[in-house]
Amino acid sequence: MPSNMKSKLFLFIFFTLLINKVIHAQTEQQIFTEEGKKIISLFVNRNYDSLTLCFNDKQRLYNSPTAIASNYEPLIEKYGNIQTVKFAGFKGNYEQITVQFVCNTAYNIGLLVELIFNNINKKIIYYKFTETYKIYAIPEYVNAELFTENTINFHSDSTMPLTGFLTLPVIKEKVPLIIIIPDAGPTDADGVYNSKPYKDIAYGLSSYGFATFRYNKRSINYGFNLNQDKVNNKVFTPKEDVIDDLLSGIEAIKGNPNIDTTKIYLLGHGEGAYLAPYIASNYKNICGIIMINANANHPLEMMIEQHKYLGKILPHKKEHLDEDDLKAKKVLKGNFDSKTHYAELPFDVPASYWLWINNYKQVKTTKKLSIPIFIIQGERNYQVDKANFYAWKKKLKRNKNVSFKTYENLNHIMHEGVGESTYSEYGMMVHIPFFVIDDLQKWLKVN
Repeated sequence: MPSNMKSKLFLFIFFTLLINKVIHAQTEQQIFTEEGKKIISLFVNRNYDSLTLCFNDKQRLYNSPTAIASNYEPLIEKYGNIQTVKFAGFKGNYEQITVQFVCNTAYNIGLLVELIFNNINKKIIYYKFTETYKIYAIPEYVNAELFTENTINFHSDSTMPLTGFLTLPVIKEKVPLIIIIPDAGPTDADGVYNSKPYKDIAYGLSSYGFATFRYNKRSINYGFNLNQDKVNNKVFTPKEDVIDDLLSGIEAIKGNPNIDTTKIYLLGHGEGAYLAPYIASNYKNICGIIMINANANHPLEMMIEQHKYLGKILPHKKEHLDEDDLKAKKVLKGNFDSKTHYAELPFDVPASYWLWINNYKQVKTTKKLSIPIFIIQGERNYQVDKANFYAWKKKLKRNKNVSFKTYENLNHIMHEGVGESTYSEYGMMVHIPFFVIDDLQKWLKVN
């Protein structure tokens, strides 16, 4: 058999198995979702005698009717009984299945209910109720029954295997794919913050029929390797930090039969938005870009502006910020070369990185693109301030393919607030507002 026919046969078998796995997962998800709803109903009706029979024999020893009541009764006394139940997530393996629900109580408190089942006998191993203001739970606008989430393993460097997450609508047709490009630094697939903004975006868009892909940057798991590379003066640029891995991730998933490869979009945040035009100009399958809080100015010019702002509201940090500014000005003036020690440069990042950044002209690159582009900005964003947004508008005003929008009360991670923004508010357990997700899905549907 010719090698090209073998390759086609392999791909056919691989994706047939993948489709069967997804169908099986959906069926399994439906079974455990219904079982989970029945169990929550037993809690609501305070039927503790029936609940104890839902446990494994071993777990039943610790979950007598009295023991279950002692856990649930204080909860409803404090918050009121559960009024509504919404499926929120599913994951499992051969041994265990975890199903999550978001429930609202009589006193309007959100609870994340997590049930862990034995996959063989369908009995409960563990249950937990957590207030949603303490832990991530899907926002109201997400309908988790409309999509599945699959783990994708990939790499551009075999010594640093990576993990990503593909959300796929359950509809049986080809759908557009949105690639989420993360912000600077060690950033995970959900956005590193407790509030998980990238998960909000992924789940929100998949609720509207779009596939999404997000991934853990290599700096999350391989920081030690990167430090060793730095000491050894190995070349490190945004290609090694972001771009190569991202393109490998796209290659790993674009063969999925449910993805429309003619409709692949980039959605970048912060540094991810800054790099999105470069990726689109070098990867010809991209048909549109969303740029969230992207810098039009040099990243280090932007950093100095951030430090002016932070120096006013956090004066005790001003001395340290001034030291960083001196390093930034060294790079901006070009007073360094490939042999300059990383300790003399911003964030202790190697010279090769800053040489690449100095050569990349993001506005000029964006001007040359003919694909649709949507640039959005939070007006309370001190990390990438409004001056950057208005610079984009001014320099791209003749580009009819570019749309712009600002949001008055949103910060860098697109969360609502009032007054001056600081990094501390990123730790709050809130969601990206629905109106942002709605604007994104509307733009995607017409582009």
